[in-house]
Amino acid sequence: MLRKYGWLAVFALFMFLFEGLLMQWIELMATETEKCRNMNSVNPLKLVNCAELD
Repeated sequence: MLRKYGWLAVFALFMFLFEGLLMQWIELMATETEKCRNMNSVNPLKLVNCAELD
């Protein structure tokens, strides 16, 4: 049974990894400005543009 459906498991694992890499690449292309954390802010978890901190 493993030999019969092994290709399906390999294909599913490959698609999972490919989808993860694709989403990371799209996110990298979508954010053209570098984001930083303003630790002096009320909410330091919110990301702001690094140029605003200078």
